[in-house]
Amino acid sequence: MTKLFICAAIVLYVLSCGWASTDVRSCVLKATEALPKVPGLKVKKAGARPMPPEHLANWKGQSKPIIVDLDTDAPSGARDRYSYLCASNPAGRVYVQRILD
Repeated sequence: MTKLFICAAIVLYVLSCGWASTDVRSCVLKATEALPKVPGLKVKKAGARPMPPEHLANWKGQSKPIIVDLDTDAPSGARDRYSYLCASNPAGRVYVQRILD
């Protein structure tokens, strides 16, 4: 139930920011699903940014990837940022992989 609430909140946040891209919404949702399974972990802020040009030069995928940042609060009081590389395949399926910034 909590995960559903978090996903719904992120979708509303993404829509309110004026992001029209379905890819960005899909990436944020997929990244949220990939978060560590910590009871009570809450997403406070979600954002997307382009992949840095120096990394994009080595990209061999067909789609242009983005980076999704999720700022979270844990019940222990810890605040963390989780960053995910997000890309889609030609069929439109979205893939995320956690990256360390």
